[in-house]
Amino acid sequence: MKLVEIIPGIEIADLALYLKKENILVIGDVHLGYEDAMRKQGVFMPRFQFQDTVARLGRIFSMFPEKAKFEALVVNGDLKHDLGSISDQEWRDILKFLDVLLQHSNQVILVKGNHDIKLAPIARKRGIVLVESIAINDKFVCHGHVVPDSSGFKGAKIVIVGNEHPAVSFRDGARSELYKCFILGRWGKKKMVVMPSFNQITIGTDILKERFISPFMQQDLGSFDVFAVGDAAYHFGKVRGLARQ
Repeated sequence: MKLVEIIPGIEIADLALYLKKENILVIGDVHLGYEDAMRKQGVFMPRFQFQDTVARLGRIFSMFPEKAKFEALVVNGDLKHDLGSISDQEWRDILKFLDVLLQHSNQVILVKGNHDIKLAPIARKRGIVLVESIAINDKFVCHGHVVPDSSGFKGAKIVIVGNEHPAVSFRDGARSELYKCFILGRWGKKKMVVMPSFNQITIGTDILKERFISPFMQQDLGSFDVFAVGDAAYHFGKVRGLARQ
């Protein structure tokens, strides 16, 4: 898979974003512990999420063979899934996941998402502090469930959010397939990139059919550009164009 530039200096690397100048990789919405959360609801599934997540991340790392380490690896919210507690699976899988990230980066930055209420005790085991958001030069990374009121956000030219797990459906006759996607648009005068989830169990929310809850998404998305992720990242034009098909 090749890197695809979505904004000058920012590239799509499978389900991640790569900030070239800063040598920083951003992922989001991993939702480790999903299987245990489903089990509590009476839905039983084999535990394959952690292995598939690490394998997917490994394929992304292989796209940067010249990089010994990233300067930082940012997880943009919802590293864990369970809202009210820390399951045994989350303790186990998140610690192992953080160890993988630390092997490939000089620093791991955890941006707090709406599912990360109980994440801090796990992060402290690896000496990692949760942050509400992070300003990186002219870019601002936040989960997206609330609009920040910080000077870093106000001064940024580009905002990178997650939270909504955007996906896009394509129809071929009676058959319809859903793909994770990045969408690129604006928030006021800022460029805005909405990232797909890194969750390996679910695809996400269809931008052509479903409603969003993030305040960043309470706008007409018709002018947003869609970059669907399959065996590569493909630009499929504007949301409004796909909605008419």
